[in-house]
Amino acid sequence: MPIINFKRSDLEGLLGRYFRDSNELVSLLNRLKGEVEGVSGDEVTFEVTHDRPDLFSVEGVARALRGLLKVELGLPKYSVVNNGFRLVVEDVPNRPFIAMGIVHDLRLSDEAIRQMIQLQEKLHATYGRDRRKMAIGFYDADKIKPPLTYKLEELGRIRYRPLESDREVSGFDVIENTEKGKAYGKYAVYDGKAPILVDSEGRVLVIIPVLGSEDFKVTEKTRNVLIDVTATDLKLARSILAVLVYNLIERSTSKVVELVNIDAPWGNSISPILDPLEFRVSVNFVNDYLGLNLSRDEIINYLLMSRHDVVDLGNDELLVRVAPYRLNVLHPVDITEDVAIAYGYENIPREVPRQPVKGSRSGLGLFADLTRDLMIGLGFQEVLNYMMSSKDVMINKVMYRRDLVEVDNPKSELYTVIRDHIWPQLMEILQRNKPLISRTLKLFEVGYVVSPDQGSEVGVKEDLVLSYVISGPEITLTDGLSTLKALMTNLGIEYALRQCTLPSGLPERTACVVRNSKDVGFVMELLPDVIVSFELEYPVVVAEIRLNELLKE
Repeated sequence: MPIINFKRSDLEGLLGRYFRDSNELVSLLNRLKGEVEGVSGDEVTFEVTHDRPDLFSVEGVARALRGLLKVELGLPKYSVVNNGFRLVVEDVPNRPFIAMGIVHDLRLSDEAIRQMIQLQEKLHATYGRDRRKMAIGFYDADKIKPPLTYKLEELGRIRYRPLESDREVSGFDVIENTEKGKAYGKYAVYDGKAPILVDSEGRVLVIIPVLGSEDFKVTEKTRNVLIDVTATDLKLARSILAVLVYNLIERSTSKVVELVNIDAPWGNSISPILDPLEFRVSVNFVNDYLGLNLSRDEIINYLLMSRHDVVDLGNDELLVRVAPYRLNVLHPVDITEDVAIAYGYENIPREVPRQPVKGSRSGLGLFADLTRDLMIGLGFQEVLNYMMSSKDVMINKVMYRRDLVEVDNPKSELYTVIRDHIWPQLMEILQRNKPLISRTLKLFEVGYVVSPDQGSEVGVKEDLVLSYVISGPEITLTDGLSTLKALMTNLGIEYALRQCTLPSGLPERTACVVRNSKDVGFVMELLPDVIVSFELEYPVVVAEIRLNELLKE
């Protein structure tokens, strides 16, 4: 989850009140679906959930706390003006959509600018998929001569002074010779061209999504900030812009937002769109979900504390207006969660659930715990991985092509398939701990794997697996087999070994584990090419045993 940093003094300034001590600060922050990682002097480290991008900077944190403290209730207030600022959008196939707005009368300090950059980068890393899907820019609006144009331009014809530079360079120089160009240029260049924003005097504001211009840089002297969000999806661009505008409004003395008139291939529009979303919620629905007996007025009060507006429709129904920066509110259940947060989870009475039967640990769960204890006793370090992984890890690096259970709509390129083996993920951990492998390094995990199975009712097969890896200068198959023997002896399980051939393993250094005439696992030395694909140097032995098969008679 995203971790943000901010100054306690800055938060207190935005709140308009001081905290008695750090305990009061921590207690309040922990009510915001987050966890305080630490308070050191004036610096606060706060972990927030990824679905609350409005909390990715201190301004959003302050706004939410003002509600919980009843300093301000309901939707944040702002004013809108339209002074005719215009943006012309041309055809930009690789990043076609853009949203834009201007926040006026800001009072920026060095810390305020640090928070803007933090908000920008956290949004890039999460919703923007590291700028591939979405990118954000901030500019000093008073230095811009409208109208602006968003277009593709040939790299050789682009010239401007990039951030932190004292000289004008070409688009080629920005892409090839700057840190940001090397990192994000691949998302910018399209057929020898790159997306840029340019004003009416032909001055380049930015190569998107790479690097802005030093001439339009936001500083402590900046009073009016232009924000742009470019994306591969129009809804995403508008949603992220709402988060940015609302957070910057917290630094504005006038709370004025200027609209931008956009002429684009997808149609003419006005940006930003800050209208609240509306949900109908019943009092009984909230109480049923929370197991409480709150009155209508109490629920309305808690919704106002959550920075929503509420209209009483009568007949047990409320109309709740939600600010567009609350991207996590998709259903009345999310609004009910806000009531619980404002009410205080600690105030919800505890009760033992009514159960018609007595629960107990399954035999397989107890067996898995015993296996874990034995592996730790054998000198192995336990690790935990996600059940989801990527094709790069599960197929490309292990050099073993096969069908996997894939995710239809993955949110990240790192998690596109469900693992059918654990050992490739253990290899990733070895790779990250490469300096430790000058001696023997032994890791294990007990977890579930899923593989396609057309013969089953649901089309997949699930197994609980013990997987372990051993790596070091003198490691051979014998080390893996001796571990297996020690484990099986302590478990009291009889087994046999047979020589077999498996992908990723050395042909004559691979053994399949047999129980009741059925293969239940394997132990193998990895091929050198597989070891090198994980950037490792020493031999590696891997093993996997299906624990659910061991218990079958």
